[in-house]
Amino acid sequence: MVIDLPDGLRAGPMQATDAARWAALLEAVEDVDRRDENFDAEDCAEELADPDLDLERDTLLVLDGDDRAVAYMVARLRVGPPLGLRLVVDAAVHPRHRRRGIGTALTAAAHRRADELGAAVVTRLAESGADAIALAERAGMRPVRWWSELVRDLTVPVKPISPPAGITIAVLGRPYDAARWDEPLRLAHNSAFADHWGSAAIGPTGWAHQRTGARAFRPESSVVALTGDGFIAGYILSYEFPAATARSGTRDLYVGTVGTLPAHRGRGIAGALLASVLQGAADQGYATASLTVDAENPTGALGVYDRAGFRPHRRDVTYLRPAQSSSGGAKWARASTDGTV
Repeated sequence: MVIDLPDGLRAGPMQATDAARWAALLEAVEDVDRRDENFDAEDCAEELADPDLDLERDTLLVLDGDDRAVAYMVARLRVGPPLGLRLVVDAAVHPRHRRRGIGTALTAAAHRRADELGAAVVTRLAESGADAIALAERAGMRPVRWWSELVRDLTVPVKPISPPAGITIAVLGRPYDAARWDEPLRLAHNSAFADHWGSAAIGPTGWAHQRTGARAFRPESSVVALTGDGFIAGYILSYEFPAATARSGTRDLYVGTVGTLPAHRGRGIAGALLASVLQGAADQGYATASLTVDAENPTGALGVYDRAGFRPHRRDVTYLRPAQSSSGGAKWARASTDGTV
């Protein structure tokens, strides 16, 4: 990517050797922004090793004269309804280097890359992040979707919920049997989220790296709902982030994905799965459980989470700049009312 920067700074694609300084940058950002997003060098190394991430074309690391990271951008190409082809951008600037035009330069670079690809640009920002939101809006982006982060206090007893007739709940367990579960889970996920807003189908390699092969994955806190003939009707994948645990001193189980296949919705499967996961987490010593949900989710997810004892913690907002037409104008599409990014 081409980028224009203030004097004394330079940028280039991220490399595997950048994990430690990227982690240091993220720690400095979290110290100020307080978004409860904590990543250590191992997390960053895992991200940089993602086979679906094109480091050369779709990442940038901005360095100062002492080779310290002062900003970064990671862009992932995705395709799926209702946005079609889009570049999902994640970026941040070190607090000491803000208001120097670096964020503007990163945004412009991402938009140029999207235009090369004929893609929309999507980014998710904290609703409380006034500066980042102002930057997005100056760049022609508009809010299209809101997300609620919910937290549950696990010292509050969990009410058990039995699965519906014909359904059994199984813990994936440790050691995780990838040969047994990876492909059925991936196919179930792609089916469960096919009609969800901003979702994209995931392939076998990406699934193994990003979901069940991730360092944070906790198979002992992940469950499946099985039909009588052994097919997956619903599932929950859970994660614990070591850097967050180290920083806070308490354990939070992040309920990363809750999926129910369309044919089995409305039967109480998600509630039964959640009760199983939450009770297990409490037994394992977690202090809280958290998750993120589409505030407009039409499948009743917010009600399920409220009944499970989750309460609002903060909100994020997705900003969109549609793909540009050949004449340079934006092709705005009305957002649908499904799912999750």
